[in-house]
Amino acid sequence: MNRGSLSNSKYQLVVELSDEQRKTKILSLRLSDDITLMIDLIRNYKLIIKGKGIESDSDHEPLTSSTSPQGYSSSMSENERRVFKQENCSSDESENDTQPNLLGALPFSIQKTRMRGAIPSYGNIDEKHLTTNGKENMYDILQKYSNLDDAVTENTRLLPVKKVGFEDSFQEIRKEKTQTNSSLVTIFAVWNTTMGSSLLAMAWGIEKSGLFPGILINIIIAGLCTYTAYILLSINAKHGVVGQNFEVSDLCGLLVGRWAEVVSKIFSLIVLIGGDIVYWILMSNFLYNFVYFLHGYLTGSESVEIEKSPLCLKENILGINETNILPPSGVFPMEITVFDKVWDLYSTVPVFLAVITLPLLNFKSPTFFTKFNSLGTFSVGYLLIFVAIKSVGWGVHIQNWSIEFDLKPTFCVLSGMLSMSYFIHNIIISVMRHNKHQEQNGRDLSIAFGLVTFTYLFIGTAFYITFPLAKTCIEDNLLNNFPKSDTMAMVARLLLFFQLFTVFPLVTFMLRTDIFSCASVLFRNKSYREFSYAKAILVNCFIVFVCIMFACFLPKIGTLIRYTGAMSGLIYVFLMPSLLKVMSLRKEGALTATKLMFFVAMIFTGFLNLISQFFIVD
Repeated sequence: MNRGSLSNSKYQLVVELSDEQRKTKILSLRLSDDITLMIDLIRNYKLIIKGKGIESDSDHEPLTSSTSPQGYSSSMSENERRVFKQENCSSDESENDTQPNLLGALPFSIQKTRMRGAIPSYGNIDEKHLTTNGKENMYDILQKYSNLDDAVTENTRLLPVKKVGFEDSFQEIRKEKTQTNSSLVTIFAVWNTTMGSSLLAMAWGIEKSGLFPGILINIIIAGLCTYTAYILLSINAKHGVVGQNFEVSDLCGLLVGRWAEVVSKIFSLIVLIGGDIVYWILMSNFLYNFVYFLHGYLTGSESVEIEKSPLCLKENILGINETNILPPSGVFPMEITVFDKVWDLYSTVPVFLAVITLPLLNFKSPTFFTKFNSLGTFSVGYLLIFVAIKSVGWGVHIQNWSIEFDLKPTFCVLSGMLSMSYFIHNIIISVMRHNKHQEQNGRDLSIAFGLVTFTYLFIGTAFYITFPLAKTCIEDNLLNNFPKSDTMAMVARLLLFFQLFTVFPLVTFMLRTDIFSCASVLFRNKSYREFSYAKAILVNCFIVFVCIMFACFLPKIGTLIRYTGAMSGLIYVFLMPSLLKVMSLRKEGALTATKLMFFVAMIFTGFLNLISQFFIVD
């Protein structure tokens, strides 16, 4: 009688029994199928020990019975054969290192010390007797093998198949202890990361839109950015793979399509290169002012200051020709010296800055600069105090409050700039992933964006309301409205310079890494991801060259921020979150016409915000 017919005859006997007996018998018969597996294992152990091997003339003989899954055969690779593995290794394994690794060919690797009783030896079992009289001996066999139930414990886990590409992800998830932060630390991290160079341009943006319309636009954009950032977090929670560090581009590729993944990566590069350019312009400005002041102090060169504070650098306000416009230093030099020609803000200073900065960009890992992250928080705090003190000293300077309710035609300047000011969407998943209380992500995100909104509005509105000169004199870098003789302004410049000097290598490192990543995807060559100093120096030189060109020929941070913000905001704030939400609702069967129209309107708003930037002349 073959094994298949024996199995069928066993189950036919169940029909003749009562319900209770039938359930018990079915359970025992199911276990008997597993016992046949163990019989085959014992037989093959005997063959291996005797030196006969398990190979036939052509193919490998399966280690499992014909009724077991086909995947467990000796012809499979080691990673495919080892389906289960015990969490803790027995000390016996270290003592028997010289023995053949028989477990590599087994579907189970069982720790002996986990069993409540020793498994008896069945080397003398008559296999023919087991085959022909299986029904009579089944109960005895089940009793002898009952200890095997305790072998597979809660620590037994599935091993991943490397061909799938998870790279032992489940094992790493179990071993890794991800560092988590409290809600307070998470809120602070989002606030500190979102704060950027827009702080210096916020008063300028409010002047372009009007006071009260500017406040309203600020709140609306902040609400939209908070909502879309929360959409990204919720989509990642629903559709992200557990243990995989998914980002927005990965979600786009998973739900929307490969084109969305490529577009999101490209616009992430635009955000980073835009940030580098703005940082370079600001560092050049701060370095120029500090060295110019230091040179005048050391040489005792004479200069005539127009006013102590504040300054107006606008040509149409001062009524002077272009050659006599006040420099950002706030002074008129008595004559153009050699130093003035060598140390020029829009020609030589950006190049001198490259000599200092470029060597710092070629490190393989910029972890050293992450130690100075706290300097950014200190700089923002000092800037808040600086604006508060100046505002109290100046007092309110609004002649006609009714005009401040009017929406100016250039209000799109502020909307484009705010899209960059509240931009954190490309890394929001990474930042919030370390939150200890994941269920509070929505609350913590809202609080963080609320603090960001308060910071922007305080600096922008306080400076705008109290600025004693014409509001059109407000610069896109508010520190340009103060002369070098202002001690507090000089301290602010130095703090911001050192902050940007440590942040710039980090941003450039991320930009360089993304460029290599995009190149590897575009050319389908993973070697582009590998670090080499030749490639790093080449890319860094290109980035610095682009920054120098903008610092020399278009040193307007307000214009750069609004264009970069409108482009990146279209993709990360309006388009991709809306598409991801629509696709998620579609998968859940919860997409309605009203919801679809709402998200289409959001995308259309992002397009209008971008197009409107091209119709505004600074």
